[in-house]
Amino acid sequence: VSAVAIASGACLSTKVDFLWPRIEQLPDTLVFEGVEVTGYQIFEDPKVQKAIAFASTAHIGQFRRTGDPYVTHCIHTGKILAALVPSTGERAINTVVAGILHDVIDDTAENLKSVAEQFGDDVASLVSGVSKLSYINQLLRRHRQKNTGGSTLTSEEANNLRAMLLGMVDDPRVVLIKLADRLHNMRTIYALPIPKAEAVAQETLAVWCSLASRLGVWALKAELEDLCFAVLQPQVFMKIRSELTSMWNSTSKDKSMRRSSIRSDLLASTKEVHATSTHDLLSSNDQEQSNMEDLLRAVLPFDLFLDRRRRSDFLNNLQSNSEASIRKPKIVDDAAIALTSLAACEEELQQELLITTSYIPGMEVRLSSRLKSLYSIYCKMKRKRVGIRQVYDARALRVIVGDKNGALHGPAVRSCYSILDIVHRLWTPIDGEFDDYIINPKGSGYQVSIISHQIKHLVASINAEV
Repeated sequence: VSAVAIASGACLSTKVDFLWPRIEQLPDTLVFEGVEVTGYQIFEDPKVQKAIAFASTAHIGQFRRTGDPYVTHCIHTGKILAALVPSTGERAINTVVAGILHDVIDDTAENLKSVAEQFGDDVASLVSGVSKLSYINQLLRRHRQKNTGGSTLTSEEANNLRAMLLGMVDDPRVVLIKLADRLHNMRTIYALPIPKAEAVAQETLAVWCSLASRLGVWALKAELEDLCFAVLQPQVFMKIRSELTSMWNSTSKDKSMRRSSIRSDLLASTKEVHATSTHDLLSSNDQEQSNMEDLLRAVLPFDLFLDRRRRSDFLNNLQSNSEASIRKPKIVDDAAIALTSLAACEEELQQELLITTSYIPGMEVRLSSRLKSLYSIYCKMKRKRVGIRQVYDARALRVIVGDKNGALHGPAVRSCYSILDIVHRLWTPIDGEFDDYIINPKGSGYQVSIISHQIKHLVASINAEV
């Protein structure tokens, strides 16, 4: 199953920003039950708002272990889906609605009939499918604990569970909704006792991350992996995050990065004093859970890499909190520095492209970026037996040149080489870490991109649209 197949049939979309963006009016602030969904157009749809009201009434009086009203989890699930689906269209709307209602038939007095009457058969079918997946997953978890006395999945058990879950699903949107549900649960898993949190994280890594890969939702998968990594191997997680921050701060000459580094150091010293005064008041278990919450906050939400405006808002909020001296752990600052460093690289390339690239009528240049997940970096280090400085693709920029229908493929290819010159002018390439699949296509016929690794632990992929 591919991401594109799910979208028009499963509603997945990749959102990239155009290099020559249209000026858009900032969206009005939109908040439901304390959950901000500003910028997610689909939440303006009457059916989605009706679903929120329905879920709020159905879950009234219910609270999560975090202390939040249960309906906030339902809205967060819908918000995660809204980042993955188109902002309009019946199937997209039904996917978000079903995400908001995914627990009503299991945890409230409502039934499938009332869901169908209020929201239609498609939504009812999705909610029913999610309920079945949840039931089977819980049943097998209890069976495993009863018969083995443990909660860790073997490789064979994980494979069997994945096959069983997929075999129960007729519509891939059901898995997508369950992934959104699991992602928000992982973001708040610090509220569980440590052993249970570790069991859920291990199951998520073995089963649900694999299913995310099957659906092609790579950004969501990366966040899930890092959340699991933070729970299961917290010391390694912190070490990699800290090493990346030190590496990027020492190699970056960008002014905004220097400002972020200085601000981070100042906040770290302030936090040490604050932590000393509160440390003795916490029990050992409370400290572990507090530490886990800090680590989970250091995992960047996947939608920051799908929407530049959200990323900008996220960084602005962090800066506002810093200026207001709001306490943040150093590892959360480190995550912000990583995102700032990526944004600085992207902005640097964008400015050069705007200055030096000739405009061709009908041609578009699109620029996007990503940070490699810490878990993926860890796996690559183990697989290749290298240190973190030999992981050259920890940050990535992707440039797509074309007119969306291939009519300007020739000029697009020539533009790729012009952009490559700009990349090499900005950042020194690493010898032997360069692939030109335009001149030397892969055996599969792949012949559209140039991949260049730079000394700043940055990989640039330049692609001609076909």
